[in-house]
Formats: sequence, structure tokens, C-alpha cells
Amino acid sequence: MTLRSPRLLARIGLLLLSLLAPFAMAQDAASPPLLQMPVPVATGTLVVDILPFTSEKTLPKRVDKQLRSGAIEWGVRDNLLVFTMVNRRFIDFPVNRMTRFGTRESLELPPGEYRITGIGLEMTSSLSVDKVLERGAYFNEGIVTFRIEPGRTTTLTILPQIKIDRTFAVNFWMPSMMASISDGTTTTEPVALNDRYPTSVNWPDYNGPLKFKVQP
Repeated sequence: MTLRSPRLLARIGLLLLSLLAPFAMAQDAASPPLLQMPVPVATGTLVVDILPFTSEKTLPKRVDKQLRSGAIEWGVRDNLLVFTMVNRRFIDFPVNRMTRFGTRESLELPPGEYRITGIGLEMTSSLSVDKVLERGAYFNEGIVTFRIEPGRTTTLTILPQIKIDRTFAVNFWMPSMMASISDGTTTTEPVALNDRYPTSVNWPDYNGPLKFKVQP
């Protein structure tokens, strides 16, 4: 029998195969995994459109002028937007945006459901900041909800409006921030983000994460 024998060549081939297969598998196992490129997440656009101030009642000229140059402070984190009438130093949330009446801005957000919380304030005659907050500040948690869809635009329209049936403290006028949501086909009924409702949580009763607490 010679090396040219087909049977001997077959046996040698099987031997080599039995020797190489484990090595090849070991090489495959030891090879570094292929790098997986991150799949980009499609975002949607939120347009925050703050309309010019309006009033259902005649205001003193000085008050009217001041309100027409007003602005709304707000911020967004994760799936929550917070609009606040209370000074940001009392709020434990990144209130880092200020949009003037009559202007708009847009931002890209991951798709999903979002909630809006409005923090309202009714002034009292107290000279103590703590007492003003205790008596007049409140939270409207999740008062508006909306969805951001990938590749689509959602518009949050806010109309700052002095309503005819509201009463005010001396020299203190607070517009109702009438908010509605449009997805391009339908628009929701306006809801005041900062009006006090039976469901509003008063400042002393609120134990959630939005109220800044001074550490002892």
C-alpha cells in the first residue's frame, strides 16, 4: 500500500480533520466578537409654542405691558415636563428653559408617553416666603399627557390668558397657562397648567421629588 492508495489518503484526511476541528473551534471561540454598532434611536420633535399674552378683562396699562413681555420657566427630564410659577430655587428639577410669550422653541425627544406637571402660585398677604409657599403654592401632577412618535412633530401650545372670572391680590396678576396638544391631525381641549383644582396638591401636603428640601 502506498501514499497514493485512496483508502490511505482517506484515513489521513480523517485524521487531519479530527485534529484540526477542535483547533478551529478553539480559534473561533477565542476570536474577539464582532463589534455591534449601536442602533440609532429615532426621535420625535416637540414644539413648545407660547402664544402672545391676552386678557379677557381690561387691565391697567402698566400691568398689561409687564405681562406682554412675560415668559414661562420650564424644564424636561426623562418623560416629565415641569412648568412652574414658583421660583426655581424652591424646585428640585432642572428648570433650565425660559420661553417668552409670543415665541417658540423645539427639541428632539425619545419616543414615548410624556407627562406635564404645573406648579401654580396664588399670592397671599404674608411677608414670609415660607408662608406664601405654604398658603399659595400647589402642584398639578400629570395634568396633561401626550406622546412623542418617532419622526413626527407634536406641538404643545400655551396661551397665557387673564380670565374674566379670576380674582387677584393687590398688584399681583397671574395668567392662566392654557395648554393644548396637537399631533398634526387632532388638538386637545385647553387645560390651565397653573390653576388651582380640587385635585391640586398643596405645598405642605406634597411629598414628591419636585419640592426642594434643605438637608439638615
